[in-house]
Amino acid sequence: MRFGINLGGGNLPEEPRAEALAGRLEKARLAKEWGYHSLWTGAGYLNNDFHAMLLLARVAAEAPGLELGMVALLPLYHPVEAAEQIATLDVISGGKFVLAPALGWRDFQFDAFQVPKSQRLSRFREVMDVMKKLWTQQRVSHDGKYFPMEDVPGAGGLLQQPYPRVYIAANLDRGVVRAARQADGWLISSRATLPTISQQVKLYREAVKKAGKPGYISAWREMFVAETRQQAIDIARPHVEWLYRDRAALGHSQELPEADRIDVSFDRVLEGRFIIGSPADCIDEIKRYQELGVEELILRCQWPGMPNQDSLRAVELFGKEVMPHFV
Repeated sequence: MRFGINLGGGNLPEEPRAEALAGRLEKARLAKEWGYHSLWTGAGYLNNDFHAMLLLARVAAEAPGLELGMVALLPLYHPVEAAEQIATLDVISGGKFVLAPALGWRDFQFDAFQVPKSQRLSRFREVMDVMKKLWTQQRVSHDGKYFPMEDVPGAGGLLQQPYPRVYIAANLDRGVVRAARQADGWLISSRATLPTISQQVKLYREAVKKAGKPGYISAWREMFVAETRQQAIDIARPHVEWLYRDRAALGHSQELPEADRIDVSFDRVLEGRFIIGSPADCIDEIKRYQELGVEELILRCQWPGMPNQDSLRAVELFGKEVMPHFV
């Protein structure tokens, strides 16, 4: 089992930006110190967070050698800009960059980019297609609906060949099958519950077998560890409740299987989603993912309004008391 840290989590508008960045850089250093495998972030446009690619470029200097991963809202990207930035991150990371393309779901982001949400799947496919051409061809022509090109130069060589590893982020069954057919791995949403994951793991394994590929299963999970379960819940609860109320109000449940709705009580939010409690509690919970065949857990342990020090203590305690049980 591998473990990564999700550097994101968002901030409240009133939280000092410099302090928020300092916390993420310290978290990257702790991840390196305690033997985590990867550092991840998402494209949280207009979400009081930091630009994903710029943040990863900065934290790479704090934690050289760790894998860098990014959830990318491909329908909102121009493939030339994205291909150039990803090619740069591939080199910065020493060939350890992972791209997790996602469709996106927040209406305000599509509105802000003036991209019709109805086009998100077709744009997703075309952006991915054009980027692969830019990474692998010296001259690129593309007869597409959104990004036609005629004999333009490629985006430069990558250390990873032919292009970076791709884990498709998917909530629904059809997305899971798409990940098996079209990508190197599947990234499970932090909103998915264990019963849903159990069913979709079977679906994914069958699909990758048919595709003749090894596949890879990585899962974004919420995590908070403290000396006791009650202490962990007491620290995390106000920040988790704020985030899930906010996401539910934005309509995120509409993009999830019915069993994974987030417009539910706090206890229901925790159930099957959170690795939370004492180190022993967390170890027991992780074994459930291990039994399902999940190969990597990417852990978010900070939510809007949470002091940096609370999150940093969780990163350290998890690395010290939990991870050694899975080496």
